[in-house]
Amino acid sequence: MDEKLKRIKELIPLLQEAGKAYYQESREIMSNYEYDRLYDELAALEEETGVVLSNSPTQNVGYQVLSELPKEAHDSPMLSLDKTKSTEDLADWLGGQRGILSWKLDGLTVVLVYREGTLQKAVTRGNGEIGEVITNNARVFANIPLTISYQGELVIRGEAVIKYTDFNRINGEIEDVTAKYKNPRNLCSGSVRQLNNQITARRNVNFEAFALVSAPGVDFKKLQS
Repeated sequence: MDEKLKRIKELIPLLQEAGKAYYQESREIMSNYEYDRLYDELAALEEETGVVLSNSPTQNVGYQVLSELPKEAHDSPMLSLDKTKSTEDLADWLGGQRGILSWKLDGLTVVLVYREGTLQKAVTRGNGEIGEVITNNARVFANIPLTISYQGELVIRGEAVIKYTDFNRINGEIEDVTAKYKNPRNLCSGSVRQLNNQITARRNVNFEAFALVSAPGVDFKKLQS
């Protein structure tokens, strides 16, 4: 499975680059035969694995403009994490288990819900009890799968982030110094909560999962990483 997913991630940028060159720049970087061959390979891998990424050329994203973002209460409160500068406190909290440390991702926390292998809903953390439904925007994040192989209800939390390379690119396109974004988090927050998801798509928002909330019937105890 891992090799097939790796191949999917290799094919998508190749086809995207070829499509951009052909449709936007009136030039060819590969033959029609080669493009069709790679496209068919991608489509076959998506069908076989059940995984379809939001930026796949096989998907025709329907952009949508909303008048407002609906709000929804979380099934369980999304509490803030405690802070510590003590390794002893951290060790006590782990309680003898192995821990995984990572850099803090400074973006916007989002909860994804999949049912029957399809992304059904995406909701921001909000105030921890009530968040905003951003499903239309999540569908155009750079790396969120629209379909997965697991057919049960999967609930997963993660952080929506914009990389510094994209932050610098977007700021570089803004001539008015006072209109530039202060930091990637502010840019990401505004991008995730857009009413027009075509704007979100141009911002290259990424989702980094950090917590599995539930996946009935699946034992992840040996796969915490």
